[in-house]
Amino acid sequence: MSIEQKEPKVQTQSAATQRRYRTLAVVRQEAITRVEKPLEDSVFVWPHLLVREFFAAILVTIMTTLLGVVIDAPLREPADPSVTPNPAKAPWYFLGLQELLHYFPPNVAGVLVPGLTLLGLAVLPYVDRNPSRAYADRKVAIVTFTFFVVFWAVITLAGSFFRGPGWLWVWPWQGLYFDL
Repeated sequence: MSIEQKEPKVQTQSAATQRRYRTLAVVRQEAITRVEKPLEDSVFVWPHLLVREFFAAILVTIMTTLLGVVIDAPLREPADPSVTPNPAKAPWYFLGLQELLHYFPPNVAGVLVPGLTLLGLAVLPYVDRNPSRAYADRKVAIVTFTFFVVFWAVITLAGSFFRGPGWLWVWPWQGLYFDL
């Protein structure tokens, strides 16, 4: 035996790198599957999509301007800090919280309920670990979201339409106290 056969070959970093690149180059270009869409099936963004969006924006602007001219939306008198409207209602997006404040103490309605809601939404992905994206398979997420939306819509609508002077319950046929 010769000395060359007994000694193990030691590869340098560059030799291993070159071999790695060579093994990648073994795959022929034709072997890689390419999916090309025919050009006649493509629709270009410019001018097709942007022209449609431009005309849609112009149409919405004209409609909004015409509605603003036709519908009379008078301003109220300037705000007077000595006169509080009765009922004093929050903006529509806070009416649900204002309705909760009627039933619960401020710590519960303003801190605990929103905090637990956010905590529940943060924990929900860990509880519902279903990887499927099909609606039929996501029952926990759909039921939770539906419950949340219905609950918040009910208390917001109750605060909007069913609260009169003194924040007392008023049925719509007794008087409508809804302001935008």
